[in-house]
Amino acid sequence: MMETTHPVEAPTLASAHEALRRLYGPHTEDLWKTLLFSAGLTGAETDPGSFGRMVVSMQAAGGVTGQCGRSLAMRAAAYQRLAAVVVVGASGESE
Repeated sequence: MMETTHPVEAPTLASAHEALRRLYGPHTEDLWKTLLFSAGLTGAETDPGSFGRMVVSMQAAGGVTGQCGRSLAMRAAAYQRLAAVVVVGASGESE
């Protein structure tokens, strides 16, 4: 029987915030608030679209923040691809 989950979790605003915290430590919160404002978010959102808006905001910031946004975009793309493969595999169709 094929398992229908994979060990990678969907990226969220919380994971984006944590990624920035790892880079900027105690200086994260001002940047986070600026990015939230730029993306038109409150920080309480949990939908994938809000995560995508944050990634765009991070990439637009450039520098290390932009690179972090790019890595999160790649993580989201990998997650989507893995989720699609799991769904196709679970339905019995060819991968």
